[in-house]
Amino acid sequence: MKNMKKVLSLILALAMVFSLAACGGSTAETGSGDAEEAAATEEVVATNDSEPAYGGEVTLYYPKFYNFFDPAMINEYQYSFWFETLWTIDLTKSAEYSFDACATPVEDMTGQIAVDMGEMNYETGELTVTLRDDVYFQDKEPYNGRALTADDVVWSYSRLLGLNGLEKVVIEDSPSDWATTLYMLEAVEAKDEHTVVFTLGENYRNEVGYAAFVNVKVNIGGTEWDDLTDEQKSDWNYAAGTGPYILTEYVADNSMKLEKNDNYYDYDDRYPENKLPYIDVINLIYLEDTANVLAQAMAGSLDWFGENGKNVLDNTQLAQLADAATGYTQEYLSGSPVAIGLKVSQDQFSDVKVREAMQHAIDIEGISQVYFNIAPEDLVIPGLWSPSLNGWSTVGSWSEDLSSQFTYDPELAKELLAEAGYPDGFTFTIQLDPTANMSIYEEAKTELAAVGITMEIEVASEMMEAVSVSQDPTDERQFNTFGGGYSAVSLANMMVGDNSAQLQVETNGFNHDNQEVFDLLAQIQSATTVDEQASIAQQLDQIFPENHWAIDLTGVQPTYDWISSRIGGYSGEKVYYDNNMRTIWSRLWVSE
Repeated sequence: MKNMKKVLSLILALAMVFSLAACGGSTAETGSGDAEEAAATEEVVATNDSEPAYGGEVTLYYPKFYNFFDPAMINEYQYSFWFETLWTIDLTKSAEYSFDACATPVEDMTGQIAVDMGEMNYETGELTVTLRDDVYFQDKEPYNGRALTADDVVWSYSRLLGLNGLEKVVIEDSPSDWATTLYMLEAVEAKDEHTVVFTLGENYRNEVGYAAFVNVKVNIGGTEWDDLTDEQKSDWNYAAGTGPYILTEYVADNSMKLEKNDNYYDYDDRYPENKLPYIDVINLIYLEDTANVLAQAMAGSLDWFGENGKNVLDNTQLAQLADAATGYTQEYLSGSPVAIGLKVSQDQFSDVKVREAMQHAIDIEGISQVYFNIAPEDLVIPGLWSPSLNGWSTVGSWSEDLSSQFTYDPELAKELLAEAGYPDGFTFTIQLDPTANMSIYEEAKTELAAVGITMEIEVASEMMEAVSVSQDPTDERQFNTFGGGYSAVSLANMMVGDNSAQLQVETNGFNHDNQEVFDLLAQIQSATTVDEQASIAQQLDQIFPENHWAIDLTGVQPTYDWISSRIGGYSGEKVYYDNNMRTIWSRLWVSE
């Protein structure tokens, strides 16, 4: 297999990032090609050119049901078609926003329950938000169709942080903490029935703090939720909000039936006379067997599948589906190369020569071509930041020396190991989480063995076990992670205003003592403008790949949405991302 020829720059949109747990990438032409050029020239796609139509029923694949109905649910719980947020992605800009980035530029957002993006006073830190006056909760318990008010918005935010005398909500077994994402919010109050005033903390009264705040997607519920018993809160019959669809049936861990909310207030921006939603019934189903996903899609009984960061079907199955011509595949590039996460406090991984040797032992180009059908000339390897962030990522301007550190060179790997004092290699254990791509890690095991490094593989029994191992620096096992943004979660924690940030980095197992990194992250945190923040971030983007704190096994992975040709109104938007799913499906229709 050939060595990596080049690293391409993917420049699509500047996005301000404060949490990298779901950093993505950019849209690409199916197959290969320069993504920057493709984004500039490719026309907006559509499954068909039919006119809007009301009625019909669709069935969508859903990767996992969390059996959780509280408004405090996080972005991963996108089955919640009954909820809405103050702001959403502006789908009239779908041609530009058909990518998966870490955050949405403010200019690409629009009001949902809020009339618009609000009025920000940077001197006082106050963001004044006016709510629509035509929004009603769904006509079921516990709200029974009443009008939404500013008090509901205040309640929804206050309980996430313990403000206004409310007890802070804690989501058990969740890797996310609302205090981490809403770090900039100091206070929230209702000014009148349809006006809410948010106050940002003193250090966040600038365009960076504002952009970070409005990018946090908080579901809006009502105060009646507090009157429910714990048993009722875990009962799907009480799942309700202001959204376009009402949950009417649920089989735990298996399926949901969502029926059109006839009292929904919103209209289609593309067709202003058309009240939303179009489709009568949306069924979400979990199909464990990929062969079943393929069979149902080919037979026309499945209308969508996709997932953020992980593909449902492999290349062979996708080719079969393409031959059947029953739908359309929209492909994206994720900013998440498969990688080995290293605890660099441990002896053999404390030497950068060892880490660089491990990287040279891995044929990134070959693995990416075999598993993701990425041509060598289209291979993208990110630094710290997702390559979709044109103001942050520097992958298009890497020096030849830095680029060469990611080439496949087993002989050089052996030389570096010998220089580091490991002429015969060493043995280590990696624990994979249950969703890891075992085939890729087995390939890496073989390639590491060729230079004398033995990687023993374990698989965690469940996700939280894997999270615990990855965050415990005293556990000698390494962990599976993702290159680019994903592997930088511990570093990104430095950006959220937590005084224990350095400890967070240490307990996440990276344990490096690179003071320059800490200094730069502190500067990013205190930056007041996007340009200033980007300039500092670019320095970090060079430091991360130079230190090889994660060993990339692939380049940037392609992910996709597949949508049936029955569906009209689709323009290439990323469906399963950032609570975008319910917004998009309220605007699609069935065209038989």
